[in-house]
Amino acid sequence: MNRDHDHDCDRMDGTNPSAVLVASNPFDAWRAQFMAACAALPDTPTPPSAAALAEAKRLAAFRSVCDAEFIKRIDRAELPDPVAFDRVAQWPGTYPGRLATGATGAAKTRAAWSALGRLYVRENRPFKWYPVRALVKALDDEENAGFGADFFRHLGHYPILFIDDIDKINWQFDSTKQQLFAFYDWVYRMRKPCLTTTNKNRAWWANMMGDAFARRLFDDAHETVEFSGRAPEKRSR
Repeated sequence: MNRDHDHDCDRMDGTNPSAVLVASNPFDAWRAQFMAACAALPDTPTPPSAAALAEAKRLAAFRSVCDAEFIKRIDRAELPDPVAFDRVAQWPGTYPGRLATGATGAAKTRAAWSALGRLYVRENRPFKWYPVRALVKALDDEENAGFGADFFRHLGHYPILFIDDIDKINWQFDSTKQQLFAFYDWVYRMRKPCLTTTNKNRAWWANMMGDAFARRLFDDAHETVEFSGRAPEKRSR
């Protein structure tokens, strides 16, 4: 009797219990719509890697020291000497460095900054840059204070050095010439990778500073790259 009572209770609502168990979930339709909407969303972008973030930081630092003129995109059709430009711009950053020599407007400095941008931003090789007058003044000040050796030790921490327009020193003082000779003698003896630009040729330097300095500059401390021609002047509109 109990069994019959249970059986009757099961049918009081007129339904079959097994049918209730397999009935559809009222949230199924909503869930299907939600999953479809999620599938339609764009993929989450991959966050930049640590290496990419570090490179972006170096690029920002590079732009803070490099003149905007030398960061602009290069139009190779306007380069007076593309072969010489590439020999400097593609320098691997090892000793000996490159001595870019040629007339004003030959793109020597642009080639040097192009090399530095690649070596620092992409390869994480820090550099120290000096306009030549700032270099000889800093060296003179340190030597007068008795810290000349410390100055060179400081420079030694940089993988690459860049000295621009070295013929623009103050020629009135013999001490300036001595500082310049001391610097390039140190570059040679320490085998320090160094980029240098000058508008003057070897004969001019030999006349101004002597054969010993010309040999250090052109033969010992660098591989010389002669730039021919100069950039065409922009036509005014």
